[in-house]
Amino acid sequence: MGEVVDLVIDARRGEKISLELPLSLRTPPESAREELGLPEWVDVRDPIVARGLLLLRAARRASPAPALAILGGVANRMRCPTSNAPTSPLRRSLHDLDLACLHKELRTVRAFLESLHEREGSGLRVFETAGDQIFNSLSEGRRLRFHMVLGQQGSGISLGSIDLLADEFRFCHRFDLREDVASAARQHGTLSLPLLLLAKLQYIQRVPKESAGPVAERVLEPFGRSDVLIGPEAKDVQDVLALLIDHPLDESAGGISPSRLIAVLGKDWGLWKTVGLNVATIRRSPILLGLPESLRATAFAQLEAVAELLDGLSPKRRLAFLGGEWWEEVDAQPSVDVTARAG
Repeated sequence: MGEVVDLVIDARRGEKISLELPLSLRTPPESAREELGLPEWVDVRDPIVARGLLLLRAARRASPAPALAILGGVANRMRCPTSNAPTSPLRRSLHDLDLACLHKELRTVRAFLESLHEREGSGLRVFETAGDQIFNSLSEGRRLRFHMVLGQQGSGISLGSIDLLADEFRFCHRFDLREDVASAARQHGTLSLPLLLLAKLQYIQRVPKESAGPVAERVLEPFGRSDVLIGPEAKDVQDVLALLIDHPLDESAGGISPSRLIAVLGKDWGLWKTVGLNVATIRRSPILLGLPESLRATAFAQLEAVAELLDGLSPKRRLAFLGGEWWEEVDAQPSVDVTARAG
């Protein structure tokens, strides 16, 4: 047994939690990777990847066992060798863990997360800060935020965040996650490849023209007299390219299913429009152009194939979109990469 100490989250407000030190993980991350059936190239040395896999393993062993699926950067690490290789230009740093669950199991999921450290060790401590509680109370039970312990250096404890989506991906655009969450065990513990791709390609934001200089490579097109539209950040472009390089656009077991993309995009003009703009911009992205020739050729061919798929669709445009915004403005929640103090 270790020593239970107070972890000071916010000294000004006296916010703290109890934590057992030294941090412990009762299951090696390598064992979780093996039990989940993931390949050896999934790099579990990253503390966020390790916790994502350990969390999934624990969820499958829990009673009741909540259905969980990973998305975001950790999902890319789980599905794409190009996102893992230390020398790959498409490997990027991770700051948070994105999860999806079923809304009907939300109470079970919360109880599972809050008690996780009791079964799996203090290295899997998950908790809500006061700020998280405020955010969660306003989220209509569709998007919740938690914090997790990542590592220890002296009396400093590094923290990350967990973003939990229930039933629905609800950002600039919305799509249903229930089918993917329910079948995550057959999808290597993540959302399906088509939804992982769409989650990265759905981003769009309106900014004043005079503010667009620092993000010139992200500009999609003008909007109105004084604004422009911008697309995904560099980290999301990296994830898009890795997905397209490592997975063919076909109906194979390891492919990005065109029929699934068509099913989602064909009934949502706004999402179809945004994805088309983002694909066109990524095709001239400095990140793509800077890839080694073999990777660049594969990525460009895949982007061409996605563009052709989009050109073959003609979803009905709703009157509400005529001349106005076809997306939802979303206040981004910053990634958490902070240190708390023990004692």
